[in-house]
Amino acid sequence: MTMNLKTYGALHLFALVFALLTSSVASAADYLVYSVVGTAKVYEGSKPVALSARKTLKASSRLVIGKESAVTVLDEVNSKMYSFTTEGTNTVGALLKAAKAPKNLSKQYLSYMVKQLFSKESKNLTHPSAYMQATATSYRATARDSFLLNRLASMSDQAVAVESSLIQPKNLLSTDMDVRFDLVSCETGLPVNPEVDVNTNCYVRVTNGTEEPLFVNVLDIDERGNKYLVLPVDEAAICAHLLVPARSTVAFKSEPFEFSEANSRETFLLVATEEPVDFSILMNPIRGNGGEQMKSGIYRAAYKTK
Repeated sequence: MTMNLKTYGALHLFALVFALLTSSVASAADYLVYSVVGTAKVYEGSKPVALSARKTLKASSRLVIGKESAVTVLDEVNSKMYSFTTEGTNTVGALLKAAKAPKNLSKQYLSYMVKQLFSKESKNLTHPSAYMQATATSYRATARDSFLLNRLASMSDQAVAVESSLIQPKNLLSTDMDVRFDLVSCETGLPVNPEVDVNTNCYVRVTNGTEEPLFVNVLDIDERGNKYLVLPVDEAAICAHLLVPARSTVAFKSEPFEFSEANSRETFLLVATEEPVDFSILMNPIRGNGGEQMKSGIYRAAYKTK
């Protein structure tokens, strides 16, 4: 088979144009910010401004990511989720190349995530003092939340309330995931001691040692059974603001709290899941029904104020 030079040249030109068009489309692709934990900014012209969820980025966008911070974006064209934790100033394109394996999402689930992200309920963050029932969805039905309660109840002594059992040092808790946390002083930036001064202001720093992004919250239970959910929840229970990327450590500095009561013993229980749950259910008495359990990461630490 022979090919004249004109035909070869036309084909070569077509291939070159196609490559340039493909490159142009790739560089112009949009990435939707799903979650920002910690400190992150994006350059608008020559000025860096705070980055927040729901903002659209391009590969050429320049981000400034702070220490122990994370930005998670959705690639809607390819149905992937990427998390960036590299500290410093980089373009989104550079961060994509350096990112660990992205999480693949079905187009249907990705569409659901985007819809929920822009819902009014996802923007309402609260620290619940009572049970908050999130709206059931086709992907995160409230029935699934009971699986988390079953997992916690399975680690308790049936003779006492689940909360009382969970805070007992002699009760060794099991975990399905490599997760842990510490409480960090807002003043010194150092982890606080198990014996902590009253009126100390702290924030939670979480380490995810798994290969999957996890949704987390921390439940504070004092010796009288009073409970406080350290990180706020959203009414839609999409938990985007509670996402800790795989193999990373992030600090929730925007949610400080205070040890306000002297001579108090408080136990903090980190709960991590691979899918969003309505963490506000932990504010109700924790009871299991003996049914299916949710794979969960559990980590406990106790503190005493002086």
